[in-house]
Amino acid sequence: MEKRELAEAVEQPQYFEAVPSSSLVEGDGTRDMGPLYPFLISGGTNTERYYFTHINDITDYKFNIFPKYFGNESSYTEIFPKRIKDIIKNNAGAKIFCVFDLDTVFSNETNQQKHQTFEKNLRQEIANGNVMLCPSMPSIEYWFLLHFENRTQLIKTCGRTLQRLLSPYMMPYFQNTDGKSFLKVLKSEECVKDSGWVVKLCENGKLDDAIQRAENNIKAAEATGDLAKQSYSFVYLLFKN
Repeated sequence: MEKRELAEAVEQPQYFEAVPSSSLVEGDGTRDMGPLYPFLISGGTNTERYYFTHINDITDYKFNIFPKYFGNESSYTEIFPKRIKDIIKNNAGAKIFCVFDLDTVFSNETNQQKHQTFEKNLRQEIANGNVMLCPSMPSIEYWFLLHFENRTQLIKTCGRTLQRLLSPYMMPYFQNTDGKSFLKVLKSEECVKDSGWVVKLCENGKLDDAIQRAENNIKAAEATGDLAKQSYSFVYLLFKN
C-alpha cells in the first residue's frame, strides 16, 4: 500500500464526498460537489495524525486532515479554538472533531478550570453541530485498547498500565523499533508513518468492536452517572457521524 507523506509545507486537498455523474449540470459541464468531509483537530503530532491519515487511506471513513491542525496538545484549550475559527471561516458548514487526551486535564485544578472554560467558549459551536469533542480518558491509547478487549476500569494516566495492557497486542505490528518502549514507538514518526500497524489494528472487525464497545460503555456509564469513575473514549463518534 502506498504511503502518504505528511510534510508540513504541503496541505492535503479538501475532501468532498463523491457524487454520481448524474449531478453534472446541463449546459456548463460542471458537477456539483458532495458534502465536505469532517475536519480533524488533535494533539499528537505523530500518533493521532498518522492514525487518522491511515484510516483515510484504508477504510471508507474520510476526514479532512491537515498537518497544521495536529500537535500542541498540552495547550489545546488555547490552540483548538483558534484552529476551529480558522476552519469555519474558510469552510462554511464544516463539521470539526476535536480529539484530545484527558489525563493531563485531571492532573491538576488549573487544567480542569481551563478545560471548563474551553468547553464553555465552544458551547454555541457544539450546539450548532459544527464542533464535536472526542476526548479519551486517559488517552488515545485507551481507544486502541478497545480494539482488543472491553476494559472500563479507570486508568488515570497514559503510562505503564496502558503500556503493559496494550503492548502485547500491538508491539508485534511494528518492526525495527530499536529498543523503544511501546509508548515511544507510538510517538515515533519513523515507526507510525507506514500504514501497516493501522491495517492490522482494524482487520478482522476490530475497528467495529472498538466503536461498539466505546459507545456501549459510555452510554451505560452516563445512565448511571458513573462516567467519571472509569476510562472511556469518545473517539467512536468520528465513526458514527
